[in-house]
Amino acid sequence: MRAIIYIGNGTQLAEGNAEFCTFIAEIKKKRPEMIQELGFLNMSYPTIEIACEKAIAIGADELIIVPVFLFSATNIKYEIPKILNSLTRKHPDITIKMTKTFGFDPEIIALAKEKILQTNINFTKSKAVLLVGLGSERDSEPANRLYNVSQLLEKQLHLPVFHSEIKGEPCYPKVLENLITQFDKIYILPYFLFTGAHVVAIDQERLHLQKLYPDCETVLCESFHYHPLLEIAILQKITELIG
Repeated sequence: MRAIIYIGNGTQLAEGNAEFCTFIAEIKKKRPEMIQELGFLNMSYPTIEIACEKAIAIGADELIIVPVFLFSATNIKYEIPKILNSLTRKHPDITIKMTKTFGFDPEIIALAKEKILQTNINFTKSKAVLLVGLGSERDSEPANRLYNVSQLLEKQLHLPVFHSEIKGEPCYPKVLENLITQFDKIYILPYFLFTGAHVVAIDQERLHLQKLYPDCETVLCESFHYHPLLEIAILQKITELIG
């Protein structure tokens, strides 16, 4: 019997975890599998291990792991596989497969564009957009992918679009401060699925620099949150893996 296990990163903010759970509950309705569980990688309950063990206890012999993450970084390449390898050793008769992440899918690009346009952006040469991702100090792939996203959005918006990282390079505070000295208004898009501590940190840095440079207005766009486009992207990844 096949089971689907949806994996969220987890956050210290209860509303962020609740939002993820609500989102996954809607996705479950679109899949026929009788066993569908969710687990968190960090800071939240249930853990990935608990979610998988619960599915196996019910009768699942095939686990489809769906990491609800925008890009492949340390957590996708190392942390989650480590957990899954441990499960495989414990349950050698269980088949475990994992879908790809979806941060570069057309649906996500369209969603990013929508979040920017929701601010009633005024298209002038003095405006710019800054994407902010989590990033990684050990892996350049997230920054490279976010750069590619910025290039696609720039062509669609006909507006300068830059990218930055919280934990990697280019460093978010430095990029934002540099842009503030060049433009009259900066639209900042947190490239995150749900509200969490990182989005709060992005806004705090924005407010700090806003006080130092009052001549430039900075606007924080909404992170992606639950959206039909995001749902389509996730369901497509599951279909691609299962066939």
